[in-house]
Amino acid sequence: MTITPPPTLDEELSALGPAGRRRAASSAAAMFASDVSVPSPALDPVPVVLGAEAWQALTAGLVQRVRLLDALHADLYGPRTVLSAEVAPVAELLADPAYLRPAVGIPARGTHHLFAVTTTVSRTAEGGWVAHEDTVDVPSGAGLALELRRVLSRCAPTLYRSTAMRRLHPYFDHLRSSFHQRTRADGRSGRAVVLADDGEEPLAAFDHSWLANLLGAPTVTVGDLRAGGEALTLRLPGLDSAPGDAIDAVLRLVPSPLLDPLDLGPTPLGGVTGLVEAARSGDVMLVNPLGAGLLENPALREALPDLCRQMLHEDLLLRPAAAEVAPALWPSLDPSGGEELVGRPVRLSLVVMAGQDGFEVLPGGIARTVDEGPEALKDVWVAVPESAAVPDEEADGRSFPEQAMLRPTASAFPTMTRSVGSDLFWFGRYLERVDATARLLRTVLDASNDLDAERSRSAGTARTVLLRAVTEVTTTYPGFVELDLGDGEAVRTEIESLLTDAARPGSLAQSSAALAHTTRSLRDLFSDDVWPVFTRMRMRTRGGLPEHRPLEQHPLEERLSAVVDGCLTLSGAVADAMPRDLGWDLTEIGRKIERTMTLLTLLRATLGRRRTRSAEERIAGAVALITESSASYRRAYHAAVQPELLVELLLSDTTLPRSIAFQLDRLGQALDRLPEPAPSPDLRAPMSALRARLAGWEPAELLGPLPGATPDDGVPTALLAEVDAATASLRELATALEDRFFRRTEAASRWGVDDV
Repeated sequence: MTITPPPTLDEELSALGPAGRRRAASSAAAMFASDVSVPSPALDPVPVVLGAEAWQALTAGLVQRVRLLDALHADLYGPRTVLSAEVAPVAELLADPAYLRPAVGIPARGTHHLFAVTTTVSRTAEGGWVAHEDTVDVPSGAGLALELRRVLSRCAPTLYRSTAMRRLHPYFDHLRSSFHQRTRADGRSGRAVVLADDGEEPLAAFDHSWLANLLGAPTVTVGDLRAGGEALTLRLPGLDSAPGDAIDAVLRLVPSPLLDPLDLGPTPLGGVTGLVEAARSGDVMLVNPLGAGLLENPALREALPDLCRQMLHEDLLLRPAAAEVAPALWPSLDPSGGEELVGRPVRLSLVVMAGQDGFEVLPGGIARTVDEGPEALKDVWVAVPESAAVPDEEADGRSFPEQAMLRPTASAFPTMTRSVGSDLFWFGRYLERVDATARLLRTVLDASNDLDAERSRSAGTARTVLLRAVTEVTTTYPGFVELDLGDGEAVRTEIESLLTDAARPGSLAQSSAALAHTTRSLRDLFSDDVWPVFTRMRMRTRGGLPEHRPLEQHPLEERLSAVVDGCLTLSGAVADAMPRDLGWDLTEIGRKIERTMTLLTLLRATLGRRRTRSAEERIAGAVALITESSASYRRAYHAAVQPELLVELLLSDTTLPRSIAFQLDRLGQALDRLPEPAPSPDLRAPMSALRARLAGWEPAELLGPLPGATPDDGVPTALLAEVDAATASLRELATALEDRFFRRTEAASRWGVDDV
């Protein structure tokens, strides 16, 4: 039997062909854009492939470099003997604002000071490697590297499967164990958090949230932390919440100078007053340690060869890059659009992290093109030599019984902070807002087209009411209120604006962007399957559809239906993936409040004034479609859709998922499950008032003309004032929830008690 060897990488790239490579690049960019709120960077599906020997030489230089940086940090923030050496750039170091004197003397926990370093390197035309810079204070790239690998593996699966390369997930599995082993305290599992900046650039925020997810640690912001009594604790939801257990370790992804306004000076973020003192006492470990940004000093970088000989007694393997050295060229897509592969210079961002037995290099990374063409991101593949044996399950030298006994310790450390709770609450609200707006626009667009063709007075009245209801529900004034509704082109232009104008408050595009922004910080709570759904939804609200047709060639109805389908998929994915804990309740509360407010506003805008019976039946039929209650209405009432019967169904049917009764029932249950020492009057009073008001509603009375009103087309009803009062109660409830569970207390404010 003849065994056919697997195709080489070059053969696979050739088989993929120019068109296939372009499709892979387009698909990869679309998938990568799903997690961030900015246009995705250009992605080149042709990877940078490093052979086993080249990788071994490169990793040796990277590990040595991080060992040197670790020793320098220990000395510069400890005995500072290096400052007396002739080779150190003393003047530049002492003048660097990144040299934080309050951090001198903070003890290190474990063998190493540094946890992660990102080094940018490139290959010369002669085949050697040179270093350009080190990112030490806030290293990045680990999350992006894994996402880029995941995306390209789905866009070019044959190429990915056929290439023998080192995978990334085993590295992160080992890193997770090492990190939590390092944070253990008093013989128990360590309580670690990842500190991020909620206002940072979206791509960096995505990278940091991915890393936190890989490490299995909750992401927090400075507003979620409080220091006191030399301990650091979480601010949990609720004004009366207990401080909770102390935090043992903080993986900080925020620049050092922004962390403590007391010891490091006022910061735009407010910082955590007392954090430096908590670190100095040894009760909390900060990784990377404070002041690590000093190691990025350009003068220090130039002195590393001499410092390496002095401190490690070794020659530096990765020399600083020289401007006159010609770079190596790597196969890449032609940035000008040509069909053949071209050579482009790239720089590799590689991440080195501390493991249990020393520093280890992530077997992959991100390469960025650095020529005059548009920048593109490329994945970095590390090839496995053909003679490599299958790794032994007991390669670490431990026997099977010993391995079986090393079970991780479960941690009951809470992951729900005030900022996460707020994001979950607003995620629920924005999801409902996007869904309701898309359904409203789709139904009104269909109904407007049908009614416009009738040419009757009642059809014209119904069309006017429905179009103006869009403006009232979305609050996108002046909108249809001042538009010439007889101009069909103007009507479609207004709906197009509501679909795509992200700068217009209340538009579908603006709500969709807000939903994506809110979801960014909730990455570890949702399945990866939700991100492609976000991509498709956002593409239909701001352009760049995966089909290669201009946006205007896609009918509005098709794009609106795609958004509705996306909301259904997203709701199902969230319902299947989220645990039924406090986070679920906060999301449910947000959804039920928003859906109830939308339903009430819709009823007010469409049925708040009496019309002719023929017009009302058309309006009520559209409302039934928007609220997904047509089938339930037909089963309950064997008659045409009448306003009074439809309102009765929406008010009282607790089995109808989009009825007001259903929303209030689920809202009350979720409120009852909130963690409160005692029932809060601020929360119970608005809910009780809302229930009492709606219990007294009778559809016939609500839709009856007000006393003294002249019978006419458009006469106001009691529904107008009643809906306004009910909506006010809902807003009061939402405000009370935010005040009690999400807002910063005085002690957490920028100039509050903690900042004195």
